[in-house]
Amino acid sequence: MESSLSSQVSEDSVFHPVWQRDPTAWFPGDEKTSALIAGEHIWDDILGLSKVRDRCKDEYDRKLLLKYICIELRSLIEVMDKLQAAVMSAEVYDVDTKPLWRGITNEEREVARELWKNYSTAKKQVESDLINIRNRIAAHRDFSYKSKTIEGVTGWNLAMLLWDRLDVSLFKDLMSSIPPAFNHAKDLNIYEWNRTPEDGTIEILGGPVSK
Repeated sequence: MESSLSSQVSEDSVFHPVWQRDPTAWFPGDEKTSALIAGEHIWDDILGLSKVRDRCKDEYDRKLLLKYICIELRSLIEVMDKLQAAVMSAEVYDVDTKPLWRGITNEEREVARELWKNYSTAKKQVESDLINIRNRIAAHRDFSYKSKTIEGVTGWNLAMLLWDRLDVSLFKDLMSSIPPAFNHAKDLNIYEWNRTPEDGTIEILGGPVSK
């Protein structure tokens, strides 16, 4: 995350399940803030897998890594949907006033509406493929000819179809639509954070927090 509250919170002081586990770090205080942390974490994993894939020369290895990127993307969609719901249901207030606690301006909502519309359009184009790849040939394996038919095929014929479909062009638009929507969402004044800087003390902070 970018440093939007750098005067209040340092870049390294937000909880991360791998890199920042200090008990004095800022932890998410509600579900939508947890989704924010999860989204950043999953995106880091996707970028990490992409870098490994870029170094691979063997086409099978590259496709294998792409399959696991699809698994992460499916998980990221679930997180992004939670963020979308939180943003679009947030209290809206006029720019000349302030919300009682958390909220977004009319202008922020209009920007969000357009960004999330782009995300939803891109998601709709590829979501079923991501689910099928995850459930049939990736996180789960289903080669039974008694399973539900997809596009008229099932069993090993479906496995071959999904394997052949694995290509970066499949989810290029989705990958492009996620950062703008996420980056806009993370800077909104709708999140809850807390930490324990010392025994017996709890600090609570609202608004965006930098990673």
